[in-house]
Amino acid sequence: MVWSLTHAVSDRDRLDRAAAGRVVRRTLGMIRPYRWTAAAAVAVLVAGTSASLTGPWILREAVDRGLGEPGVLAGAVLAFLGAAAATLLLSRAQILLVGRVGERFLRDLRERVFTHLLRMPAAFFDRNPTGVLVSRMTSDIDALQDLVQLGLAQLVQNLLTLGLLAVVLTLLSWKLALVCLVLAPLVAWATIRFKRRSGRAYLAVRDETAATMSALQEGVTGVRITQAFGQGERRLAAFLDGNRRLLRANVTAVRVQAEYLPVLEFAGAAATALVLGAGGLMVAGGELSLGTMTAFVLYLLGVFEPVQQLSYLFNTAQASAAALGKLYGLLDTEPERRYGTADRSTPDRPAELPPGGELRLDRVAFGYPGAAAPVLDGVSLRVPPGERLALVGPTGAGKSTLAKLAAGLYDPDGGTVTYAGADLREVSREALRRRVVLVPQEGHLFQGTVLENIRFARPGASESEVRAALDLIGATGRFDPHAEVGERGALLSAGERQLVALARAALVDADVLMLDEATSSVDPGTESRITEAMDRLTEGRTVIVIAHRLSTVERSDRIAVVEDGGIAELGTHDELITRGGRYAALHAAWEVAR
Repeated sequence: MVWSLTHAVSDRDRLDRAAAGRVVRRTLGMIRPYRWTAAAAVAVLVAGTSASLTGPWILREAVDRGLGEPGVLAGAVLAFLGAAAATLLLSRAQILLVGRVGERFLRDLRERVFTHLLRMPAAFFDRNPTGVLVSRMTSDIDALQDLVQLGLAQLVQNLLTLGLLAVVLTLLSWKLALVCLVLAPLVAWATIRFKRRSGRAYLAVRDETAATMSALQEGVTGVRITQAFGQGERRLAAFLDGNRRLLRANVTAVRVQAEYLPVLEFAGAAATALVLGAGGLMVAGGELSLGTMTAFVLYLLGVFEPVQQLSYLFNTAQASAAALGKLYGLLDTEPERRYGTADRSTPDRPAELPPGGELRLDRVAFGYPGAAAPVLDGVSLRVPPGERLALVGPTGAGKSTLAKLAAGLYDPDGGTVTYAGADLREVSREALRRRVVLVPQEGHLFQGTVLENIRFARPGASESEVRAALDLIGATGRFDPHAEVGERGALLSAGERQLVALARAALVDADVLMLDEATSSVDPGTESRITEAMDRLTEGRTVIVIAHRLSTVERSDRIAVVEDGGIAELGTHDELITRGGRYAALHAAWEVAR
């Protein structure tokens, strides 16, 4: 039962009865498209379980009718073979049907969760760490995968087996069934105690396993730094300490099993002994046939295995219910942004934005969740069409936040951001991205070729259009468009990765470009070669650039100094130098550094 150890559920994740009911109802709603397959799976499961329990009954009939009779013996053999064949075929059909329904349900769930995440605004990912969101799609789905592949059918089958055995034992001899109940309190006490203690033990195993795997991943990922500073012994000591904790957790879990399983074995042996004693007296007195007692003992021996199985499956069912609850909670998280009609699943066409409009921020305020103070407060700014505006200021002043608000990646907490008079919150995502594009300082690359990564900005673009975009930014000949980029662009240099990001912007051909110092990752030689191409790329467009280099600032039409949650200064380079304020001091520092 290793799989049950890795998916224990903590007390804080356990669902109360009402929450569990909601999860079950919602799950039944999701599998409604496969209800006939699910119904067939249940029917086959009932038939297969019933067929697997016919053996002792066949033996009873054979013993009572006389095994010495050739006809009786042959009939018993054929009946056993028939039951075995039926069990084989029904078990195979049950696995296929349950797996088909379960895997389709998981596929639909993955698609819904991933689609939902793609709809969420950037602020959602600031509040929810990537690791937590990835765990929803991995560890939580894995918990459900175990339930689908192993646990669900076994859970239902064991419950059904216990129910059928209770009925059969009562039908065979209600007196012997009452004898068995003598040991029921012992089994119930041991099972309840095992559930309580195993939940804590298995949770400790899961937590220590996760910590050990995290330490292992971190150690392998940072092996070069570890070797560079000669800290191998220190890293090894930390890993060994975590590994010892994992060992202790596993030993504790094994100890819990060691206390529970012998109790079940004792109860089974004791119950069998009691039944043999009482049943022998009843057979001797003519009150019970030998075949009936034999069948009763065989059925009794099959009772305790389902009890043991259910004790383990309880944790898997709890973990799966908790995982489903988390996933449903994620799906119920509504995006703060109410995009235009394209995101509301209506047949209406999304609102289009006219080209060449004015970008305007009016008394904009914004703060990150948990921050002591807002990053921006009461910022107003007008950027006319075709202007190149540079944002400068100290680290953490809010330059990137201001650019993301202007690009519509964040919604302001107060005030409005408009383009061509349209509030960005009321514009469809697709229409907005055709007009406004942000090029981050480090553009993310996906597994695939350079061509595929550039085409990511406009999937329908032809190869010639992609090559034209590369030519526009002066990157023709720097790499083969059909070359693989590796994971996160590992096969490209930092400068080449940035060129791919710039080529995406060129391919979109947007009216407004937000550049987070798009040339900061390229070498001076490359920068000088693409400066002219960047001028062609930005010609006739509105450009807001987060500037970290003096050359970028001096080529801007206006400069905004972002500081203390607002715009401290705004004007041309010459105007701000003449004022002798914050920008003048910053410019002087740049001159010295140059």
